[in-house]
Amino acid sequence: MSREERIVIDYFIKNLSVGEILAVKELRLLHRLEDPTRIIDTLIRKGLLEKGAGCISLSRRVRDIISKRDKL
Repeated sequence: MSREERIVIDYFIKNLSVGEILAVKELRLLHRLEDPTRIIDTLIRKGLLEKGAGCISLSRRVRDIISKRDKL
């Protein structure tokens, strides 16, 4: 996983589900990512993020892994 992909995953771990426009703006401005849309699309193809109606969130699989990890 690239450094940029890790930044995006960490962002969605903290924010679980975010409107698409807001996520792109925050990742660009706060985290200084040049092309957050490309990174988000890559993570969606990898099954780590899901795209809903105007929002992006962690995939169910990732949420389950985090939930199990937190229970340990």
